[in-house]
Amino acid sequence: MVTYENTFQEIEDANPEIAVVTIGAIEQHSTHLPIGTDFLMGGVLARKVAEALDAYLLPVLPFSNSQEHQDFFGTVWLQPTTLRQVVMDVCRALKHHGIRKVLVMECHGGNWILKPTIREINLNDPEMMAILAGPGTMTAKLHGAKIQLHCTMRETALMMHAFPELVRELPEDFQPEVGREYLDYVGMRAVAPTGVWGTPNAATPEMGKETIDDMVKAIVDYAADTFAGLEEIKARGGRK
Repeated sequence: MVTYENTFQEIEDANPEIAVVTIGAIEQHSTHLPIGTDFLMGGVLARKVAEALDAYLLPVLPFSNSQEHQDFFGTVWLQPTTLRQVVMDVCRALKHHGIRKVLVMECHGGNWILKPTIREINLNDPEMMAILAGPGTMTAKLHGAKIQLHCTMRETALMMHAFPELVRELPEDFQPEVGREYLDYVGMRAVAPTGVWGTPNAATPEMGKETIDDMVKAIVDYAADTFAGLEEIKARGGRK
């Protein structure tokens, strides 16, 4: 594995085949977790994934689509079209250096623009193989919990394990009586005033370690299988 901590010569000599591009967020995570939770955990996960894939690890992009949290102080967001362009430009830069396999890791669940962006990259440039590992790929066991949407048991457990010094006193669990579509209508603060949609009080550091291990394995297996499948299809002439 090589990273942004290496020199250009070291990266050139390593000649990595895969790059890992991670999308984080700077958004509220209630009163017990820092606004950089998605950014911080993205870095932990991305490093482990890149090491397993012997990939080129890029720094985590801190900003993405967090408009639903805009009524909480400190949240910063990009427009969807801006995020789309950033991902496309990064992929073009990597291709310039001969890196044509890109794993985009999404560590914030509101970036709906990423799926069509990845599709566009692949269909418009047959030399590229860009794949997306989103929240569905990274979902670990929920340990019997109710719906977990934000500042959840899982997020809290991850931070308890990886950054225990940054976890404050836990707020009350909260389950709104409306569906997640209301985030598009009125935003998070109107339906979940403390920013919690889930059961953070069910979290433990041990759960966090288990979840990290599950997530890393799921992402690595998915990336390896998908890249191998794409190579096989292209070798058969199915996508030139």
